[in-house]
Amino acid sequence: MSTNRYLMVSDLHIADVEDHPDGWKRHKGSAWVFDADLGAMLQAFVDRADEGDTLTFLLNGDIFDFDLVTVVPEDPPWPLNSLERLYGLDATEPKSVWKLERMLADHPVFLESLAAFCAAGHKVVLIYGNHDRECWFPAVQEAFKDAIIAAGERLGLAVARDRILCEAWFYYVPNDVYVEHGHQYDFYSAFRYNLEPLVRKKDGIHLALPMGNLSNRYLLSNIGTFNPHATDFILSGIGYIKHWLRYYAFTRRSIIITWLVGSIRALFALLRTRRALHRHPPRDYERHLRDAADRYELPLETVKSLDSLKMEPITSRFFKIVREFWIDRVILAALMTGATITLALTPIPLWVKLMVPLTAFPLVWFLYQWLAGTDNAQTVELASHKYAHAIASRLPVRAVVFGHSHIPNAVPLARGVMFANTGTWAPTFSRKDPSKLAQGLRNYVIVDADADRCHVEVGSWMPLAPDPAASQSLSQRYSPH
Repeated sequence: MSTNRYLMVSDLHIADVEDHPDGWKRHKGSAWVFDADLGAMLQAFVDRADEGDTLTFLLNGDIFDFDLVTVVPEDPPWPLNSLERLYGLDATEPKSVWKLERMLADHPVFLESLAAFCAAGHKVVLIYGNHDRECWFPAVQEAFKDAIIAAGERLGLAVARDRILCEAWFYYVPNDVYVEHGHQYDFYSAFRYNLEPLVRKKDGIHLALPMGNLSNRYLLSNIGTFNPHATDFILSGIGYIKHWLRYYAFTRRSIIITWLVGSIRALFALLRTRRALHRHPPRDYERHLRDAADRYELPLETVKSLDSLKMEPITSRFFKIVREFWIDRVILAALMTGATITLALTPIPLWVKLMVPLTAFPLVWFLYQWLAGTDNAQTVELASHKYAHAIASRLPVRAVVFGHSHIPNAVPLARGVMFANTGTWAPTFSRKDPSKLAQGLRNYVIVDADADRCHVEVGSWMPLAPDPAASQSLSQRYSPH
């Protein structure tokens, strides 16, 4: 009996390589390029298959990280504005093609692995996430396919173009799997119009980037001591002070100015996008839903119901925007500082001058933090299985798979239906030993489905250091079932 076998990975966050002697942007360093390990895992997946099996390799979103590419061409064929020279190219079709080609130039082994897989008659599916949503542009999709075909030619292999599929939303095989990246269930990363994520500006059509992308572009891409692939940038107020003392207090770099300027630029970009989308929404967005319904032979109402599960983007929550950029706490701290100075200059008893700042202000701060709520990027992502359950109730599937959260897991949704998350391959460093990767990542999900059974496997292809011998030993430990 033939089996449909699906290998899924997500959140590779492939970008251009940067090596800095002082460890700046260490997450982009050449020491952590994982292409050979990914290729070994893909080959092991092929080797375990039986004759007649159908093999599909699903790249489930955030495979590329366009937001982290800050380099610009030396002799650009198009005008560049001042912000692009500081933060990288805008998300327009020709500039997105350049960014993709720049990233792929640093990852030839990745392309060769995909080419060999396709040349053997198997299928590669690229599903767009939030950080590689620039693949929505048709020219970017073609550049991706061209690069795989060219890699095949270098290996002397013929790659059929129809072996490479690009999906803007989800990939679905009835009674087998439903796969999507999952960013639409996160109001930090959701696109208001996921299937037509465009905004019209004076200089042309741009991608309508959500807050998560803008934060990466204007903030984290320029704060090289934070790893944007982990959660070490989510700190308490005391935590940020300690970070500043450790990395910035005695250097010429300024995290405060970078944060302040970047936050303001990201905030204004977000509000401009919100205003533009309100003025010029897509004229016929439903046609994209009809296309998805026709492609997967689904009722249009079912596709509309799936689309309705998405969260409202953060642009509709102005207070949340201000809070995420810490602008609210800066204003509150400034007011308290001003009030303390005013009290000091006012002719009132000394005990009042001391007690109000030392007791009343901390109480106000605590109450404000409590009333403002504790939901953040982490808490939102932990609820993704609820959306998977809703999807499984609408479609005949035995496995629902997301990425996005970087947290690999498997959760039963109902009898015979599993939810899995594909985790991440992005460099995440051990807290105990930052010279090594955190254990348990470089994840994969494998779904083996036939008429009688559906087996879901979540695992880790995990060398702890950039050592080829570690990768070779893992291929021996790779369990077929």
